[in-house]
Amino acid sequence: MRLNWRSKRVVLAVILAACLVVFGAGMAAAWVNRDNTICRDGKPPRLQQGGLLGQVVYLCHNGQLVTTPG
Repeated sequence: MRLNWRSKRVVLAVILAACLVVFGAGMAAAWVNRDNTICRDGKPPRLQQGGLLGQVVYLCHNGQLVTTPG
């Protein structure tokens, strides 16, 4: 099956299909990782501060400091 790339309808349909695939993959990744947290206690961080070289420093409820790359 050959696509007529000169047809606006075909090109827009391919772009729409690609966007839907990327959107669906993002939603699936968010669903799979919904229970992952930065802090060991499972709660969201209490404080967030920008560190050096693009790193981010988080302060958890239990006093733990977590550093993540930008």
